[in-house]
Amino acid sequence: MKHKAFENVIPLDVCKYIKNFFDDNPELQIHKPNNPNVIKINSPWKHLHEVLDPILSQYFRTNRGSGGNIYKHTNLYSLHVDSDEPTQMINVNIPIHLEVEEPQQHFIVFDQWTDNGFGQTWYGDRKDLNNYNFDRNKKVPLSPYNDPRVYDCTEEPIDEQFYHDYLEFDNHTPELFHGLTGTAYEWRPGNMVVFNSNNLHCTGKLIGPWKMGLLINFEGTLEELLV
Repeated sequence: MKHKAFENVIPLDVCKYIKNFFDDNPELQIHKPNNPNVIKINSPWKHLHEVLDPILSQYFRTNRGSGGNIYKHTNLYSLHVDSDEPTQMINVNIPIHLEVEEPQQHFIVFDQWTDNGFGQTWYGDRKDLNNYNFDRNKKVPLSPYNDPRVYDCTEEPIDEQFYHDYLEFDNHTPELFHGLTGTAYEWRPGNMVVFNSNNLHCTGKLIGPWKMGLLINFEGTLEELLV
């Protein structure tokens, strides 16, 4: 097991509390010119530990919570891994707010994975590769299938219906997802998606103008940390 969803486990008043924390602290918000569609508050565990730990520790051991951010974004998070640290970690992704609730927003975690020690964003043959780069998960003009650092790719194209339902958006071509298999999790406040940070993942096709979520890293594998 490398990824798992928990439904209706985060109280909606906690999601509202986190959104208000974000809105009420503009001095903590980070705007970066090389990622202009995203606003973040870093180190959420430091700010929200007392609120979140009693909830999260019911489902997994909150071992050395660190990294991550509260993020508000208007763009699509493309296909990437967040595994630039050499230590194995899990990502805990918590939806905080959706401007549009129907149709359902999804978040995709793939079965394919990389070693730890680098972050990466796969752009395939997208023409906007050089417009700007990210601080950590650097863009590469490859698909995962053509990258020898990605493990367990199949020889098959992405499932056509899965691609149409969850991934078909802007520059997301079927070729980018060749050889990948995965799960589309419902991304809505109240839910939580937990997965190894070196598993490939991305936003599903965007529903609405923007959304807000929370990401925190914890040290260990999902298998080790689940209670």
